[in-house]
Amino acid sequence: MDLLVARWCEKKAISSQEAIFRITGKYPAYSVKSLYKGVFRVASKKVASYPVRFGGGADLDLLYYLAEHFKVTNVIETGVAYGWSSLALLLSMLKRPGSKLISTDFPYQQFGSEKYIGCVVPHYLRHLWQLILRPDRESIPILLGKFSSIDMCHYDSDKSYSGRIWAYQRIWSSLRNGGVFISDDISDNFAFRDFFQSKCYTLIIVRFSSKYIGIVIK
Repeated sequence: MDLLVARWCEKKAISSQEAIFRITGKYPAYSVKSLYKGVFRVASKKVASYPVRFGGGADLDLLYYLAEHFKVTNVIETGVAYGWSSLALLLSMLKRPGSKLISTDFPYQQFGSEKYIGCVVPHYLRHLWQLILRPDRESIPILLGKFSSIDMCHYDSDKSYSGRIWAYQRIWSSLRNGGVFISDDISDNFAFRDFFQSKCYTLIIVRFSSKYIGIVIK
C-alpha cells in the first residue's frame, strides 16, 4: 500500500453498505453469506481442508448486491484465488438465464495452487462459468473477445501501475454504458485515480477491511 494513495482513498472512502445504498437506493438487509448459509458453510469447510492459503477475499456483499441491482448477465473478473468473488457473482447470475461469468487467474504453479483456483464454486453453478488460467496480457483479450459488451467487471489481478492502466483501457472500452467497473486494492498506486478522473466520472471509494475498492458506473 502506498501511504500517499491511501490518504487520498481515505478522504473519499465510504463503507460498503453506504456504497450499495448510494448506487442502488437500498441498504442490504442481509449479507450474502446469510442468504446462502449452506453454500458458504460447505465452501468454508473445503477451504479449511486445503494446504494452500491465498490472500484476502473480496467484498462479497458489494459484488452480490451490485450484480443484483444491475441485473448483470455478461461479467468478467480478473483474479480468482479460491473463487469467493466468483461464487457471489454466480449466485446472483443464476437467476438470469443466459448469464456468463468469465474469470482469469495466473496461479503460482510452483506452489501447487493451480488445482485450488475457484475451488469454492459448486458444480451446479459451473455451467455459467469459464475459467482462463493465463496472465492478464494473454487472458484479457481472450475474455473480452467472447462478449460484444460487458455489464460488469471485477478487477483483482495485476496490481502494478502499468498493468492496471493497460487492463483498464481495454476493459473500459468493452463495458456497456450503464455498466459497473470495480477494482480492488486501489491504494497500491494512483492508476485508478489517474485513469478514471481523466474521464471525469464520479469515483466511489469503498473502505473494506484494510484495503480500498474503487467503483465507477459508465
